[in-house]
Amino acid sequence: MSSPLGPAGWHPDPVGRYEYRYYNGSQWTADVSVRGQRFVDPAGVPMWAPAQTPPKRGFAVAAFVIGMISVAGALVPFVFVAAAIGAIVAIVFGVLGLRAAQRSGGHGRGFATTGLVLSVLALPMCLVGWSFTRTVLREIDQYADPGPYTVALTSCEVSDSAPLAMSGTIRNDDDVVHTYSIDLEFVFPDGDSTRQTVLVRDVEPGDTEIFRSTGLVFGDQRTECRVANVWGPPPFDLPQA
Repeated sequence: MSSPLGPAGWHPDPVGRYEYRYYNGSQWTADVSVRGQRFVDPAGVPMWAPAQTPPKRGFAVAAFVIGMISVAGALVPFVFVAAAIGAIVAIVFGVLGLRAAQRSGGHGRGFATTGLVLSVLALPMCLVGWSFTRTVLREIDQYADPGPYTVALTSCEVSDSAPLAMSGTIRNDDDVVHTYSIDLEFVFPDGDSTRQTVLVRDVEPGDTEIFRSTGLVFGDQRTECRVANVWGPPPFDLPQA
């Protein structure tokens, strides 16, 4: 006889002769029941019974996996949205997993419970991820939008004995303080070029500051200097290349 898996107790009679048959945790017995009345099967213990498959725990495992992924992504800017959705889904799966565990003698309860705990933990972490995202967007916006300004080159020096030097001025035409990242481009006669970024910090409204770049190359290979781009402060004050 195949030994079915599952908790001890009354189960539908696997051989179909009675309504229920008692399973003692390791094998079927001759104790049977019909409409609440207990009997002893005169045929004795069935010699064959179909094996029972282990109770499914798909919801419980899904709650655990999705909850763990949600915790991992909750603090990541932009990813926190998917993490929050995942946490809600994992809570639903966790509840379904616990209900399924109650019907199957606790099978999968650990996964379901852990998934619920992780999901509940992920939700407040997503609020922190939202705050990080706002900070990142603000830093990117400040870098991409330096505000109104006026920039001009005042010199482009080339000599055989000193590095090429470029200098100029930038005026803050806005009504708030700005920091500028200025991309300076040095051009070869053949059209090739190289760039250097200079940082001009904390220019007051209406003020003009001088910027200068030196030490890029010796000799007179370069024939043109120009301002390629003007940006705001580097995001999170990262050093410029």
